[in-house]
Amino acid sequence: MKAYRLYTVVPRLLHFLDQLTNWYVRLNRDRMRGTMGEEEAATSLQTLFDVLLTTVLCMAPLTPFMSELLYRNLKRALPESHPLLAESVHFLTIPEAAEDALDSTIERQMGRMQTGETSESRCEKQATKSLRLLSAAAQS
Repeated sequence: MKAYRLYTVVPRLLHFLDQLTNWYVRLNRDRMRGTMGEEEAATSLQTLFDVLLTTVLCMAPLTPFMSELLYRNLKRALPESHPLLAESVHFLTIPEAAEDALDSTIERQMGRMQTGETSESRCEKQATKSLRLLSAAAQS
């Protein structure tokens, strides 16, 4: 029981959800809307759905009530014959990690891109703040 440290999971889960919403969804927004074609829209939305469903399955032992609520909403989109369709998320097994699906090169490239984008955003905010201060000083 000493190895059960829920507090170590929450920051990682929040980081993952931040990555998903602020990077995957933001970078694929046009694709999801269908501006790049119906097939691209279907693929990107299916990917997001698969990630959300897998995340809910992994969260179930740690956040049982929230996971159940999310699963009940997600399962409405599953066909009747789908292997992940069950009465409850707690009747399903936690998926195995697909180590072969990891690509460290892509992860490094995305990390660099995110760092650059974050730095650029910080610089823009600082410049905007400086302009406001200069404008306020000039008006007084």
